[in-house]
Amino acid sequence: MKPPVLLITAGPSREPIDDVRYLSNGASGRMGLAVAQVAAEKGWQVHLALGPVDAQIPAGVIHHPFETARDLDALTAQLWPQVDAFVATAAVCDYRPQERIPGKKKKAPGDWNLQLVRNPDILENRSKDKEDENGPRILVGFALESQAGEEEARRKAVKKNLDLVLCNSPGNLGVATGDYIWIEPGQPSIDLPAISKDLLAVKLMEFIGTQVTLRRGHRASMGNDESVSQQAQS
Repeated sequence: MKPPVLLITAGPSREPIDDVRYLSNGASGRMGLAVAQVAAEKGWQVHLALGPVDAQIPAGVIHHPFETARDLDALTAQLWPQVDAFVATAAVCDYRPQERIPGKKKKAPGDWNLQLVRNPDILENRSKDKEDENGPRILVGFALESQAGEEEARRKAVKKNLDLVLCNSPGNLGVATGDYIWIEPGQPSIDLPAISKDLLAVKLMEFIGTQVTLRRGHRASMGNDESVSQQAQS
């Protein structure tokens, strides 16, 4: 049987204002790269859509660079028919400039009111087509929240039909260790304080492996028999 296919998005998006300036954020792609590393070592076919960051791609991982949210939306839609599981770690800009200004906008008297429009929600768009002939795909999201984090993360999980959401804060951007809340819809949350992204990647792949084994209706080396709560707490 063919190995399961994992799609990961990571890093920031970059939304051009003109040919020099852009909107972006401080995401490093570290979390997605860690998941890609673990998945590749377990024998998955891994597609990593990585925003504009300087990073070494793990061996065996198929790299798809992207810049804007619309680039990423089109890329994930193209790959979607072959995907078993999707881990959306990318910090995608929610808004983009309405128009890209050619060249470099010159300084002028007065203020500059930049008109922004909504970007596509990549995870929500893919969740609308969650099922294929093998059953529901496994969807994992990250909720970066500064307040009412768990409540908002649970709302997103329901809206986007997620199997798991990891709630975290802006302080986790670009660092190796952070505080996370592990949330499976309908289950009590699990606090994961000061956990390294490398260890969190291992736990994520244990969870995803188990779910994909159930999806495919067979036991595979990518999963195990522990309950998902035991996996998160161990």
